[in-house]
Amino acid sequence: MRVLVMGAGAVGGYYGGVLARRGHDVVFVARGEHLAAMRERGLELRTDGQTYLLRPVRAVASPAEAGEPVDLVLFTVKGYDAEAAAAALRPVVGPATAVLTLLNGVDSADQLSRALGAEHVLAGMTLILTNVVAPGVIDQTSPFRKITMGELTGGVTPRAEAVAAALRSAGVEVTLSADPMVGVWTKFIMQAPHATLTTACQSALGPIRETPEGAALYLTLIREVVAVGRAAGVALPADAAEATMDLIRSLPATAMTSMQRDFERRRRTELEQLTGAVVRRGQALGVPTPAFAALYAVLRVRALAFGGV
Repeated sequence: MRVLVMGAGAVGGYYGGVLARRGHDVVFVARGEHLAAMRERGLELRTDGQTYLLRPVRAVASPAEAGEPVDLVLFTVKGYDAEAAAAALRPVVGPATAVLTLLNGVDSADQLSRALGAEHVLAGMTLILTNVVAPGVIDQTSPFRKITMGELTGGVTPRAEAVAAALRSAGVEVTLSADPMVGVWTKFIMQAPHATLTTACQSALGPIRETPEGAALYLTLIREVVAVGRAAGVALPADAAEATMDLIRSLPATAMTSMQRDFERRRRTELEQLTGAVVRRGQALGVPTPAFAALYAVLRVRALAFGGV
């Protein structure tokens, strides 16, 4: 399978790397020092207690450099780059190209559909812990690497099965779903509160969760996202809020979030794609989100102070 990784950071670089190890023809779109390192030294993957060096790898600065259309695009940019990145994909999207989005938040499938046509889009979400620990070096720290994905139109198609088979051959646990937006929202119900609260508190999960007021606020935020999702027509399970709170209780006390780290490092953040998305969708659907609205205001002031939005 010919694959283009649009955003070869921690997530995209990892999944593209394991596909390349299985013999797939992978082109990585990256930038800065990470791009330079992959061009010069290849891509180092640290996974399952092993270290693999993929060399040479084909790394480019834009999809147009990849040449002809590809079979699969792994869409793994940051949420704030999604619209520009989707438009940049046009040179490599042919009639049969599938674009699998694994972005944070719940907006990317709509953004890709507007830019490329819904017929190309596979909606998905991933559960994995990876980091770019140095330019050209990706370290996977979780014992799991899971993807839930499917066609926007529902059903299971041969192309979705082919993508799933390729990923499974690379050691990824893949679930094909006839309603993939349920999976996307299920992750969002956990991720938006988790990112918002750890960032606002400037704390790892443990101290927040162990404080009664912190645990209560987690549950309030989770319930607000669930209410917005249901109002949007997503078929969330009846126990969505309780199941998500159980997941929060099960995470390591040291757990932090990428948005929290971006705030600490004074980099651009996904505030609008996570916290802001809940507030905006709630307003559009007539669903009150007072806890999210208050924390969004605080975080937006902080982000604007260093150019994080």
